[in-house]
Amino acid sequence: MNLNKNFAQKNDGYYEEENIKNIFSILGRMVYQPKKAKFLINGSKISMNLDEVGGAIPTAEPYRITLHLSRNNLESIEIYPVTFLEKIIRKLFPSKNKKLKNKFIFQGSEKFIEQLVKEKSLLENLQKQKVYIRIPKKNTSKIILTPPHGIEDEAQLERFIEILQCIEQQIKTKDVSRNY
Repeated sequence: MNLNKNFAQKNDGYYEEENIKNIFSILGRMVYQPKKAKFLINGSKISMNLDEVGGAIPTAEPYRITLHLSRNNLESIEIYPVTFLEKIIRKLFPSKNKKLKNKFIFQGSEKFIEQLVKEKSLLENLQKQKVYIRIPKKNTSKIILTPPHGIEDEAQLERFIEILQCIEQQIKTKDVSRNY
């Protein structure tokens, strides 16, 4: 049984996989099989999508783990691993809406970034992983985490979900403080 299906069943969720599709092209045969899982963990609605590709065409869309917020958030953000070139650029041209923290670039609202980088559990979990996280500008009601090389095991998936829930908690804390 695969990781998506196990995790969805463990959390009383929903799992679906489409039939395998074979496509023949000039480059050769491609095998394509989308898989989806949806479940609730501690009140957070989470979905996982994997568009599995195999065969002669070596491209694939990686896992996407999405935490769905109850309503639109006012912030969009991107968190991604820093490259050597970006370290140099940040030193030469500092930016208020981009913050370099340990091995990651935080890009978005300056106040929200400051709030996020103060959260020690988030930074500790990020240090152990290489992930890309974003809240898209067009749809701020979801937080999307994308690991570049798939998911190794259930423990790693749980760490990814902890990262998403930590960001969700910071958004809720920010929303509560804004109401007063």
